Amino acid sequence: MSTPRTLTLPDGVHPATLETDRGSFATLMAVPELGTPLGTVLLVPGWTGSKEDFTPLVDHLCRYGWRTVAVDQRGQYETAGPAEPSAYTLEELGADVVAMSKALGGYSQLVGHSFGGLVAREAVLTDPSVFSTITLLCSGPGAFTDDVKRQALQMLAFGLDNLPIEQVYDLKLEHDSKAPAYVAPAEDIAAFLRKRFTGNVPASLAAITRRLMDAEDKTERLAKSGVRTQVVYGEADDGWPIPVQRAMADMLGVEAQVVPDAAHSPAIEQPAATARLLVDFFHDVDRFNQFVE
Repeated sequence: MSTPRTLTLPDGVHPATLETDRGSFATLMAVPELGTPLGTVLLVPGWTGSKEDFTPLVDHLCRYGWRTVAVDQRGQYETAGPAEPSAYTLEELGADVVAMSKALGGYSQLVGHSFGGLVAREAVLTDPSVFSTITLLCSGPGAFTDDVKRQALQMLAFGLDNLPIEQVYDLKLEHDSKAPAYVAPAEDIAAFLRKRFTGNVPASLAAITRRLMDAEDKTERLAKSGVRTQVVYGEADDGWPIPVQRAMADMLGVEAQVVPDAAHSPAIEQPAATARLLVDFFHDVDRFNQFVE
């Protein structure tokens, strides 16, 4: 989850519904005012997150000339979803992202943050023809292996299965607020975080939580997909261990890129620097062609 610094949308960034052959998805979208867009960037958020995790990045990427679309996945915040846990496998979520890219015209520059990186990878493996690139932003190769993280995830999934989601949020907040580094957000941001968490379909959030404990490492398959790949993380990222992300980049045959003065949410913490890394990668086709030759 990322914590927005403001809920005010930049000029040109607006809510929109993306209609696909797999349903409707809530988005934040921006389209360059002048000229033809260079292409489409599709941003997929992570666990307990939402499209708002990308708000400043949507603005920056649009200013570079890209139509930019940040989404809520099925069952996430403002996108509806079924109550059946089977609807939230990585395969189902990945197929949604394929449908989103097709609805946007295909050839998307795909960016997956944290858990969204696992979904983005699944989408590329499902149909690589509708993506130009994939960026794994503060993401990892598969399930968490750290015992402390896994125990916390198990407790959350159990709570979502057995308690009202509002109570689960309050218990989680009580736990998180005891951490030494915890900083209470402003009142409006705190209200948004609660609204967003409790807006999730409980079965969706429980299933996604379990995916973080059982996701298969498919890095080798991604490396063979033919889709250009980028690995980016904040220098103080506390999600997947940084050595794990570096090893994933090595397996993909790319050099991991680091966002200075950022942790697990570079799109909010350093949107300008993150956007610059992304657009440089989107345009770096010649270097890729040299590499594959």
